[in-house]
Amino acid sequence: MMVKSVAKTVSYLFHPLVMTTLGMLVLLNSGTSLSVLQPEVKRLSIIITALFTFVFPASLIIILYITRVIHNIELNERRERVLPMALTMILYVFTFFVMRGIPQLTGGHIVFLFCPTAALFFALVVNHFMKPSIHMVGIGVMVGTILVVVLIYGAALQYLFIATVLVGGLVGSARLRLGLHQPREIFAGFMIGFLATLGVMAVYIF
Repeated sequence: MMVKSVAKTVSYLFHPLVMTTLGMLVLLNSGTSLSVLQPEVKRLSIIITALFTFVFPASLIIILYITRVIHNIELNERRERVLPMALTMILYVFTFFVMRGIPQLTGGHIVFLFCPTAALFFALVVNHFMKPSIHMVGIGVMVGTILVVVLIYGAALQYLFIATVLVGGLVGSARLRLGLHQPREIFAGFMIGFLATLGVMAVYIF
């Protein structure tokens, strides 16, 4: 019982909806050219990202649950995930275009916001065949983002990269312990987020 309580806590702490905001925080505090911005621009970027990729998607899921459109707020059923994931993806796309309107932001910031959007799209496609872990999709995006910032932008975030990989293992173990996914769904989720991020960044950089 105690182990399951810890697993639930881990799942909530590293919820996929918080990953985009955490990723933007990493970029804005990376010690690279991506972090050379005025404080007010950084604050605005975090507020917009948090609102449209966390607060609003979470609110939509709650509304769908209250109105009985979905029957489980944790979206454990594969079919019930489609509408919330599609609506969340629309909000991510909207965030992408809103942030493009902030002239001080570079292409790196804007392209990063397309990474979770692309990852969610591929997760929706794969969801027709299996139930990929969206928690691990979020972790995959984070790992891919930090890797790119380290290798391409020269950020000294190697320890953060290792810590994020370890967190990914912890989250994956938690989802397995709760009986919500099979190992292949954990792996698929991580690879979707990781490869989508590397693919989007590669197209932008090269």
